[in-house]
Amino acid sequence: MASKRKALCVDQKVALIRAIEKGEKKSDVGKRFGFSPSTVATIWKNKDKILHAETEGSSCKKIRKPKFKGLDQAMLTWFHKQRCNNVPISGPVLKTKAEHFAQQLGIIDFKASEGWLGKFKQRHNITYGKISGEALNVDLNVTNSWLINVWPKLNEKYTPDNIFNADETGIFYKMTPDKTLKFKGEKCVGGKLSKERITAFVAANMSGTEKRKIMVIGKSKNPRCFKNIKRLPVTYKANNSAWMTSILFEEEIRKWDAELKGRKVLLLVNNCPAHPNLSNLMNIEMIFFPASQLTQLVSYSRWTKVL
Repeated sequence: MASKRKALCVDQKVALIRAIEKGEKKSDVGKRFGFSPSTVATIWKNKDKILHAETEGSSCKKIRKPKFKGLDQAMLTWFHKQRCNNVPISGPVLKTKAEHFAQQLGIIDFKASEGWLGKFKQRHNITYGKISGEALNVDLNVTNSWLINVWPKLNEKYTPDNIFNADETGIFYKMTPDKTLKFKGEKCVGGKLSKERITAFVAANMSGTEKRKIMVIGKSKNPRCFKNIKRLPVTYKANNSAWMTSILFEEEIRKWDAELKGRKVLLLVNNCPAHPNLSNLMNIEMIFFPASQLTQLVSYSRWTKVL
Protein backbone atom coordinates (compact mmCIF):
# COMPACT_ATOMS: atom_id res chain seq x y z
CA MET A 1 0.00 0.00 0.00
CA ALA A 2 1.43 3.37 -1.00
CA SER A 3 2.22 5.74 1.87
CA LYS A 4 0.44 9.08 2.09
CA ARG A 5 2.42 11.85 0.46
CA LYS A 6 3.91 14.23 3.01
CA ALA A 7 3.27 17.95 2.43
CA LEU A 8 6.31 20.11 3.08
CA CYS A 9 6.22 23.78 4.01
CA VAL A 10 8.72 26.32 2.77
CA ASP A 11 10.47 26.51 6.15
CA GLN A 12 11.45 22.84 5.96
CA LYS A 13 12.69 23.15 2.40
CA VAL A 14 14.76 26.24 3.21
CA ALA A 15 16.35 24.49 6.19
CA LEU A 16 17.35 21.58 3.93
CA ILE A 17 18.82 23.94 1.30
CA ARG A 18 20.81 25.87 3.92
CA ALA A 19 22.26 22.64 5.29
CA ILE A 20 23.47 21.54 1.86
CA GLU A 21 24.90 25.01 1.17
CA LYS A 22 26.97 24.71 4.35
CA GLY A 23 28.64 21.59 2.91
CA GLU A 24 26.55 18.77 4.33
CA LYS A 25 25.99 15.83 2.01
CA LYS A 26 22.57 15.53 0.38
CA SER A 27 22.22 11.94 1.55
CA ASP A 28 22.97 12.89 5.16
CA VAL A 29 20.59 15.84 5.06
CA GLY A 30 17.87 13.64 3.62
CA LYS A 31 18.27 11.09 6.40
CA ARG A 32 18.28 13.80 9.09
CA PHE A 33 15.10 15.41 7.74
CA GLY A 34 13.47 12.11 6.83
CA PHE A 35 13.28 12.93 3.10
CA SER A 36 13.82 10.49 0.26
CA PRO A 37 16.75 11.08 -2.16
CA SER A 38 14.31 12.08 -4.92
CA THR A 39 12.63 14.66 -2.64
CA VAL A 40 15.99 16.15 -1.68
CA ALA A 41 16.99 16.33 -5.35
CA THR A 42 13.73 18.07 -6.30
CA ILE A 43 14.04 20.61 -3.50
CA TRP A 44 17.66 21.37 -4.44
CA LYS A 45 16.70 21.74 -8.10
CA ASN A 46 14.02 24.32 -7.19
CA LYS A 47 16.08 26.10 -4.53
CA ASP A 48 15.93 29.52 -6.22
CA LYS A 49 12.15 29.47 -6.32
CA ILE A 50 11.92 28.26 -2.72
CA LEU A 51 14.32 30.89 -1.37
CA HIS A 52 12.44 33.57 -3.27
CA ALA A 53 9.21 32.41 -1.64
CA GLU A 54 10.87 32.74 1.77
CA THR A 55 11.92 36.34 1.14
CA GLU A 56 8.36 37.15 0.05
CA GLY A 57 7.04 35.99 3.42
CA SER A 58 5.55 32.60 2.53
CA SER A 59 7.73 30.73 5.02
CA CYS A 60 5.02 28.48 6.39
CA LYS A 61 2.93 27.97 3.29
CA LYS A 62 3.13 25.45 0.50
CA ILE A 63 4.00 26.85 -2.91
CA ARG A 64 1.01 26.28 -5.16
CA LYS A 65 0.57 27.46 -8.72
CA PRO A 66 -2.77 29.13 -9.54
CA LYS A 67 -5.20 27.18 -11.70
CA PHE A 68 -5.73 30.20 -13.95
CA LYS A 69 -2.33 31.87 -14.28
CA GLY A 70 -3.54 34.69 -16.55
CA LEU A 71 -6.34 35.60 -14.18
CA ASP A 72 -4.00 35.50 -11.20
CA GLN A 73 -1.53 37.84 -12.88
CA ALA A 74 -4.28 40.24 -13.98
CA MET A 75 -5.62 40.36 -10.43
CA LEU A 76 -2.17 40.94 -8.97
CA THR A 77 -1.47 43.79 -11.41
CA TRP A 78 -4.84 45.39 -10.68
CA PHE A 79 -4.40 45.00 -6.91
CA HIS A 80 -0.93 46.53 -7.02
CA LYS A 81 -2.24 49.51 -9.02
CA GLN A 82 -5.10 50.13 -6.56
CA ARG A 83 -2.77 50.02 -3.57
CA CYS A 84 -0.37 52.44 -5.27
CA ASN A 85 -3.34 54.82 -5.45
CA ASN A 86 -4.22 54.11 -1.78
CA VAL A 87 -7.61 52.66 -2.73
CA PRO A 88 -9.05 50.51 0.11
CA ILE A 89 -9.89 46.97 -1.03
CA SER A 90 -11.98 44.40 0.82
CA GLY A 91 -12.41 40.67 0.25
CA PRO A 92 -15.80 41.04 -1.51
CA VAL A 93 -14.35 43.71 -3.82
CA LEU A 94 -11.44 41.42 -4.68
CA LYS A 95 -13.77 38.51 -5.47
CA THR A 96 -16.08 40.66 -7.60
CA LYS A 97 -13.14 41.96 -9.60
CA ALA A 98 -11.79 38.44 -10.10
CA GLU A 99 -15.10 37.25 -11.55
CA HIS A 100 -15.13 40.31 -13.83
CA PHE A 101 -11.63 39.51 -15.11
CA ALA A 102 -12.55 35.83 -15.53
CA GLN A 103 -15.48 36.83 -17.73
CA GLN A 104 -13.24 39.08 -19.83
CA LEU A 105 -10.67 36.29 -20.20
CA GLY A 106 -13.33 33.79 -21.26
CA ILE A 107 -12.91 31.57 -18.18
CA ILE A 108 -16.23 29.81 -17.68
CA ASP A 109 -15.64 27.43 -14.75
CA PHE A 110 -14.28 30.02 -12.32
CA LYS A 111 -15.90 30.94 -9.01
CA ALA A 112 -14.36 33.54 -6.69
CA SER A 113 -15.01 31.57 -3.52
CA GLU A 114 -13.61 32.15 -0.05
CA GLY A 115 -11.16 29.34 -0.79
CA TRP A 116 -9.90 31.12 -3.91
CA LEU A 117 -9.59 34.39 -1.98
CA GLY A 118 -7.58 32.74 0.81
CA LYS A 119 -5.17 31.09 -1.65
CA PHE A 120 -4.72 34.32 -3.64
CA LYS A 121 -3.87 36.22 -0.46
CA GLN A 122 -1.52 33.41 0.62
CA ARG A 123 0.32 33.30 -2.72
CA HIS A 124 0.94 37.03 -2.78
CA ASN A 125 1.35 37.74 0.96
CA ILE A 126 -1.73 39.91 1.21
CA THR A 127 -3.13 40.72 4.65
CA TYR A 128 -5.66 43.06 6.21
CA GLY A 129 -4.43 46.37 7.58
CA LYS A 130 -6.09 49.32 9.27
CA ILE A 131 -5.72 52.63 7.46
CA SER A 132 -6.27 54.96 10.36
CA GLY A 133 -7.30 54.91 13.97
CA GLU A 134 -7.84 57.21 16.89
CA ALA A 135 -7.20 56.58 20.58
CA LEU A 136 -9.58 57.72 23.28
CA ASN A 137 -8.13 59.23 26.42
CA VAL A 138 -10.30 58.18 29.35
CA ASP A 139 -9.99 59.33 32.96
CA LEU A 140 -10.76 56.10 34.79
CA ASN A 141 -10.99 57.82 38.18
CA VAL A 142 -13.85 60.02 36.99
CA THR A 143 -15.55 57.04 35.37
CA ASN A 144 -15.33 54.81 38.43
CA SER A 145 -16.53 57.58 40.73
CA TRP A 146 -19.59 58.19 38.53
CA LEU A 147 -20.40 54.49 38.30
CA ILE A 148 -20.08 53.94 42.05
CA ASN A 149 -21.69 57.11 43.41
CA VAL A 150 -24.18 58.28 40.77
CA TRP A 151 -25.30 55.40 38.57
CA PRO A 152 -26.69 53.01 41.29
CA LYS A 153 -29.06 55.71 42.60
CA LEU A 154 -30.35 56.41 39.10
CA ASN A 155 -30.71 52.71 38.31
CA GLU A 156 -32.90 52.19 41.39
CA LYS A 157 -35.45 54.79 40.30
CA TYR A 158 -36.22 53.42 36.85
CA THR A 159 -36.79 50.07 35.18
CA PRO A 160 -34.61 49.13 32.16
CA ASP A 161 -37.61 49.83 29.89
CA ASN A 162 -37.61 53.45 31.07
CA ILE A 163 -33.87 54.15 30.94
CA PHE A 164 -32.89 55.63 27.57
CA ASN A 165 -29.61 56.61 25.96
CA ALA A 166 -29.57 59.07 23.05
CA ASP A 167 -26.74 60.37 20.91
CA GLU A 168 -25.96 61.55 17.41
CA THR A 169 -23.58 59.93 14.97
CA GLY A 170 -22.10 61.21 11.75
CA ILE A 171 -22.70 59.12 8.63
CA PHE A 172 -19.98 59.81 6.07
CA TYR A 173 -21.72 58.08 3.19
CA LYS A 174 -18.97 58.77 0.63
CA MET A 175 -16.04 57.84 2.84
CA THR A 176 -13.92 54.83 1.87
CA PRO A 177 -13.35 51.99 4.41
CA ASP A 178 -10.62 52.31 7.04
CA LYS A 179 -9.36 48.76 6.41
CA THR A 180 -7.96 47.25 3.24
CA LEU A 181 -6.20 44.24 1.85
CA LYS A 182 -2.55 45.09 1.34
CA PHE A 183 0.80 43.49 0.58
CA LYS A 184 2.59 42.23 3.67
CA GLY A 185 4.96 44.91 4.95
CA GLU A 186 3.32 47.65 2.87
CA LYS A 187 2.86 50.99 4.62
CA CYS A 188 -0.89 51.52 4.77
CA VAL A 189 -1.75 55.13 3.93
CA GLY A 190 -5.19 56.47 3.15
CA GLY A 191 -6.09 59.02 0.49
CA LYS A 192 -8.08 62.21 0.96
CA LEU A 193 -11.29 61.39 2.82
CA SER A 194 -14.67 62.71 1.74
CA LYS A 195 -16.34 65.03 4.26
CA GLU A 196 -19.86 64.62 2.83
CA ARG A 197 -22.06 63.58 5.74
CA ILE A 198 -25.42 63.52 7.41
CA THR A 199 -26.07 63.26 11.16
CA ALA A 200 -28.43 60.75 12.74
CA PHE A 201 -29.84 61.25 16.25
CA VAL A 202 -30.77 57.86 17.69
CA ALA A 203 -32.24 56.71 21.00
CA ALA A 204 -33.18 53.39 22.57
CA ASN A 205 -34.00 52.05 26.00
CA MET A 206 -31.77 49.88 28.18
CA SER A 207 -33.77 46.69 27.65
CA GLY A 208 -33.64 47.08 23.86
CA THR A 209 -37.42 46.88 23.57
CA GLU A 210 -38.04 50.42 22.35
CA LYS A 211 -36.30 52.62 19.78
CA ARG A 212 -37.26 56.20 19.09
CA LYS A 213 -37.81 57.37 15.52
CA ILE A 214 -34.45 58.46 14.13
CA MET A 215 -33.85 62.13 13.43
CA VAL A 216 -31.63 62.78 10.38
CA ILE A 217 -29.90 66.12 9.83
CA GLY A 218 -28.75 67.06 6.33
CA LYS A 219 -27.57 70.22 4.57
CA SER A 220 -30.42 70.72 2.10
CA LYS A 221 -33.93 71.61 3.24
CA ASN A 222 -35.43 69.92 0.16
CA PRO A 223 -33.05 67.28 -1.21
CA ARG A 224 -33.69 66.13 -4.77
CA CYS A 225 -34.04 62.54 -3.62
CA PHE A 226 -37.14 63.58 -1.61
CA LYS A 227 -39.03 64.59 -4.76
CA ASN A 228 -42.51 63.01 -4.85
CA ILE A 229 -41.86 61.40 -1.42
CA LYS A 230 -44.80 62.04 0.86
CA ARG A 231 -43.69 60.14 3.95
CA LEU A 232 -40.24 59.42 5.45
CA PRO A 233 -39.33 56.68 7.96
CA VAL A 234 -37.27 59.31 9.85
CA THR A 235 -37.66 62.87 11.09
CA TYR A 236 -35.66 65.12 8.76
CA LYS A 237 -34.04 68.45 9.70
CA ALA A 238 -31.49 70.60 7.87
CA ASN A 239 -28.78 73.18 8.53
CA ASN A 240 -25.67 74.38 6.70
CA SER A 241 -23.28 72.02 8.51
CA ALA A 242 -25.54 68.94 8.83
CA TRP A 243 -24.55 68.84 12.52
CA MET A 244 -26.66 68.59 15.65
CA THR A 245 -27.29 71.99 17.23
CA SER A 246 -28.61 72.94 20.65
CA ILE A 247 -31.79 74.27 19.02
CA LEU A 248 -32.51 71.00 17.17
CA PHE A 249 -31.69 68.98 20.28
CA GLU A 250 -34.06 71.01 22.44
CA GLU A 251 -36.86 70.78 19.85
CA GLU A 252 -36.53 66.99 19.69
CA ILE A 253 -36.36 66.44 23.46
CA ARG A 254 -39.30 68.72 24.22
CA LYS A 255 -41.35 67.02 21.50
CA TRP A 256 -40.49 63.63 23.03
CA ASP A 257 -41.33 64.92 26.52
CA ALA A 258 -44.81 65.93 25.35
CA GLU A 259 -45.39 62.57 23.65
CA LEU A 260 -44.70 60.59 26.85
CA LYS A 261 -47.95 61.86 28.45
CA GLY A 262 -47.11 61.13 32.08
CA ARG A 263 -44.67 58.26 31.57
CA LYS A 264 -41.45 59.00 33.47
CA VAL A 265 -38.15 58.11 31.81
CA LEU A 266 -34.45 58.66 32.45
CA LEU A 267 -32.47 60.00 29.49
CA LEU A 268 -28.67 59.59 29.53
CA VAL A 269 -26.74 61.82 27.12
CA ASN A 270 -23.11 62.82 26.72
CA ASN A 271 -21.92 66.23 27.80
CA CYS A 272 -21.34 68.40 24.72
CA PRO A 273 -22.29 71.93 23.56
CA ALA A 274 -25.08 70.56 21.34
CA HIS A 275 -26.79 69.03 24.41
CA PRO A 276 -27.98 71.90 26.63
CA ASN A 277 -29.33 71.27 30.11
CA LEU A 278 -33.08 71.66 29.58
CA SER A 279 -35.38 72.88 32.32
CA ASN A 280 -39.11 72.37 32.84
CA LEU A 281 -39.22 68.87 31.36
CA MET A 282 -42.33 67.12 32.69
CA ASN A 283 -41.60 63.46 31.92
CA ILE A 284 -37.89 63.21 31.13
CA GLU A 285 -35.10 63.34 33.70
CA MET A 286 -31.97 64.16 31.70
CA ILE A 287 -28.59 63.14 33.12
CA PHE A 288 -25.19 63.84 31.57
CA PHE A 289 -22.38 61.31 31.40
CA PRO A 290 -18.88 62.35 32.44
CA ALA A 291 -16.96 63.33 29.30
CA SER A 292 -16.10 60.41 26.98
CA GLN A 293 -17.33 57.68 29.35
CA LEU A 294 -20.28 56.16 27.41
CA THR A 295 -18.46 52.96 26.48
CA GLN A 296 -17.51 52.22 30.09
CA LEU A 297 -21.08 52.72 31.31
CA VAL A 298 -22.57 50.47 28.65
CA SER A 299 -20.22 47.67 29.67
CA TYR A 300 -20.91 48.17 33.37
CA SER A 301 -24.70 48.27 33.17
CA ARG A 302 -25.02 45.17 30.94
CA TRP A 303 -26.75 47.07 28.14
CA THR A 304 -28.13 44.29 26.00
CA LYS A 305 -29.20 46.23 22.93
CA VAL A 306 -27.86 49.72 22.34
CA LEU A 307 -29.27 52.12 19.76
